[in-house]
Amino acid sequence: MINKLKKTILNFTKGDKDVPLLAGFISGFYPFIYYYSENFYAKNSLEHFLFFSLLFIGGALIIFLSANFLFNKIPALKPYKKHMYFVLIIMLIGTGLSQAIYLTLKKKFLFIMLLAVAGISLKLYKDYKKLIVLVIVMATIPLGNTLISLYDSFKPLSWQQQPDDIETVVLKNKPNIYLIQPDGYVNQNIMGNALYNFKSDLYPWLSNNGFKLYSDFRSNYPATLLSNSSMFSMKHHYFGDVVFPKIEMINSRDVISGDSPVISILKNNGYKTYMVAQDEYFQMNNCEQKYDYINIELDEIPYFSHGSNVRKVLAGDIEKGINEKSGTPKFFFIEKLLPHHVMLAEDDDKLDEEREWYLKRVKEVNEWLKETVTLIEEKDNNSIIIILADHGGMVGMENYIDKYSNDNKDFMLSTFSVLSAIKWNGHLKENYDKDLTTNVNLFRVLFSTLSEEPKYLKHLEDNGSYNLNYENPYYNSVYKVIDDKGGMLLKPSRAK
Repeated sequence: MINKLKKTILNFTKGDKDVPLLAGFISGFYPFIYYYSENFYAKNSLEHFLFFSLLFIGGALIIFLSANFLFNKIPALKPYKKHMYFVLIIMLIGTGLSQAIYLTLKKKFLFIMLLAVAGISLKLYKDYKKLIVLVIVMATIPLGNTLISLYDSFKPLSWQQQPDDIETVVLKNKPNIYLIQPDGYVNQNIMGNALYNFKSDLYPWLSNNGFKLYSDFRSNYPATLLSNSSMFSMKHHYFGDVVFPKIEMINSRDVISGDSPVISILKNNGYKTYMVAQDEYFQMNNCEQKYDYINIELDEIPYFSHGSNVRKVLAGDIEKGINEKSGTPKFFFIEKLLPHHVMLAEDDDKLDEEREWYLKRVKEVNEWLKETVTLIEEKDNNSIIIILADHGGMVGMENYIDKYSNDNKDFMLSTFSVLSAIKWNGHLKENYDKDLTTNVNLFRVLFSTLSEEPKYLKHLEDNGSYNLNYENPYYNSVYKVIDDKGGMLLKPSRAK
């Protein structure tokens, strides 16, 4: 088998027949499959597949076949046809990778690369078929990763299955509900510790305005997509039960954009649902929109979106939804990309700089939260207002090892601690929220309260927090890092 393959490759590379079609295809296929393997979860729609196929593969084929036609037609160019093949293969791949990696063309670098490749081709042009074989071999890794992701994407979301009949719950009380999510905002206890060392005026303001603050609240997962997909499903996913667990979890955007038990329950109870987001991060894979209203249209999102190309000023969209005469109760999911989290710059000297950057944005989002709550209460003073972050600010950490594979208690709390404050406006039933300490159980407690059915509280999810372990270079295992009672597991136990 190996000898036969070796013979086939040798016959191909030593053969006299030119292969412009294969050369053009592989020159576009490699950057295409590389980009897809790195961004599959965010670009897995049919529209994206067709667009990137035409752009990378179709574009390379057109350029290659046009150049081949030209060199065949012009006698003076024909002797240099193999030189052209060699140069075009490298330059088309380089240009495609520049767009795939940086989302722009690095023109100066590509020009220097062109001069270098043109010079190299004077000696190596006869080996352009060997170059094709090398690129085919290189493409097997991203192709394999893409096929695995494709396999995972077609698996049913069995982890969403509820242990009881909560999906048919009948809500006896139907106030308007506002879930406001400041990205990466830690709770009061952590904001005051040594890493953050900041006294935010938001906590006393919320308390003075009738909010119940949950002081030791935390997320179950370390990133936005992971945290929100679990929250809107009222279930743990343990990073999606996929072959290779990643932060960019498969189908998480579909869940957040409305394909979830929570949105189904609200709609079944007559709610009109609104998603008001600052950017397109939750929609960048063109997933089906299940909310009745989303402030960002899919045709606003560029194909090469990095998640924050579209920026919305939220106040107008929120007020528009509040003022809309629907005749039904309303649910709002409002997401603000502040204060976010530090950039993990991998530089000791930048820790203080990143902390100051984060705290500056805390001050910004504090003012926005106060204005937003005031706007809601002026228009709708009997609603439930939930302010709940998705994860912590990660202040104090230098790199991704600090965020994931470590046994530092302060770092774990900096990752998982979240702001949680709810203005129940008299809707909370006594002790219904006594075990509400993490995001995953938010809606089960809310629906139990509004239905006045304590039976749904019997199936609260484990309040554990889960993370990835990056110590194995070939496989990221999932670990529980904080237990159900908030205890730190400094020697992590496996999730399952």
